[in-house]
Amino acid sequence: MKRHRILLITLCLSIGAAFTAPALAETAGPRPVLKTTACKLDIRIDYEKEKLFGECRLTFVNGSREPLGKVPLVLYRLMKITSVKDDDGAPLPCDQRILAFEDWDKYQANIIEAVLKVPLPAGEKKTIDILYEGYLAGLTETGMGYVKDHVDKDFTIIRPDCLAYPMIGYPSWTDTRALGMQAFDYDVSVTVPDSLVVANGGRATGVVTKDGLTTYSYRNILPAWRIDLAVAKYGVIEDREGGFKVFHFAQDREGAQRVLQALRESTALFSGWFGPAQGAAVYSVIEIPEGFGSQADVTSALQTRSAFQDPDQLVQLYHEVSHRWNVRSLDPQPPRFESEGLAMLLQNLAREKLEKKPGSLDKGAERLRDHFRRECKEDIKAKTTAMIDYGKEKLTDVSYSKGMLFFYVLYKLAGEEHFLKAVGGFYQTYKDKGATAAEFVSYLRKNIKLPLDAFFKDWVTGAASSDDLLGPLSLDEITRKYRK
Repeated sequence: MKRHRILLITLCLSIGAAFTAPALAETAGPRPVLKTTACKLDIRIDYEKEKLFGECRLTFVNGSREPLGKVPLVLYRLMKITSVKDDDGAPLPCDQRILAFEDWDKYQANIIEAVLKVPLPAGEKKTIDILYEGYLAGLTETGMGYVKDHVDKDFTIIRPDCLAYPMIGYPSWTDTRALGMQAFDYDVSVTVPDSLVVANGGRATGVVTKDGLTTYSYRNILPAWRIDLAVAKYGVIEDREGGFKVFHFAQDREGAQRVLQALRESTALFSGWFGPAQGAAVYSVIEIPEGFGSQADVTSALQTRSAFQDPDQLVQLYHEVSHRWNVRSLDPQPPRFESEGLAMLLQNLAREKLEKKPGSLDKGAERLRDHFRRECKEDIKAKTTAMIDYGKEKLTDVSYSKGMLFFYVLYKLAGEEHFLKAVGGFYQTYKDKGATAAEFVSYLRKNIKLPLDAFFKDWVTGAASSDDLLGPLSLDEITRKYRK
């Protein structure tokens, strides 16, 4: 994603007398910081109209130092807000437009400002009620090829990647990410035809069927940073003793049994290495079609179909399960090497252990080295940017490749026992309060107890390691450079 000057597309939505606030304007200086603390969603999917109708009760806290007079929201570009009310039921003036993000001109969204009756003091909470409706048609034009989200009886997904429900945010990728990782509670209800099943990683709180429609309700188990809802003709298998659940497409039941077993085994493996994970008693895997992108939340994973159909692709599941042992990032723009790079290493190491495939880690490192070389050819910044700055420079994709290679070399230098002990120690120390990437690196330096100043400088705060990865040295030779 390249930086561009702001592009404002002034398509205003006139939807009632309450929407009479002054026009949105560019904001000079830092934008207010708001944190979502609770979200209650009630969604009805109309498959005949291919449309969503939603009610959203949003609770947030003003994390700024100044009173807040307007609430900034983002919503999918083909959706509109029809009403915003205060928690006492009084209508709030609201302005909404379709805008391109200031720093990503292919990314358009409905950008909303709701005007509060009384400015919200710093540190105080507020709840507003939002009615909205509209269509989903994906965001592939932005470069996010996996966001193919749409309303279809075969498969429907509702998730933040497509802005399928109102969220705090700005017409800026950078400023929205600067709000940081959210940690909120949610209650969701989704009404669909009774032939369909709604899947979510929270705790099921109700299933009610009436007049050919079924409403599925869920509540989060741990504070969440996203809400993912998938709808299809799902089957469900469970390991109630272990707390595991797998939502699967009807034709993939056999594969779902393998996924359930891999979920048990990988959870036991990572628990042995790093200690118990938060929410270890309950975890769900939700099958989604190929091409929609596997993702993990704190108590669930969206897993693409390939892992259900091909046993060789269970390595993808190991990757998502390993994210349960990630510490919540406190970086405004996380570099992601500390999460995605580590997960890439762990998925290959888990394959060695669980599938008895020695050499998987080394082969995985070589594949990712080749991938990093291709990335450097496509964008010189992949070579010259320090990993600690990947978030600021919008290079988080490179965190998978070079991030994995960073952990691979460190793993070889420290030895398996010391490496895993350090990673697990960091998780247990910071799992409740969160940490920055710099704190993670500092913890590793302190606890691995090797003279590795040059290594961390070349790989994390500098980019000299790129020259070695692009050069003729083998990974073993690169590793030996740092041994003393």
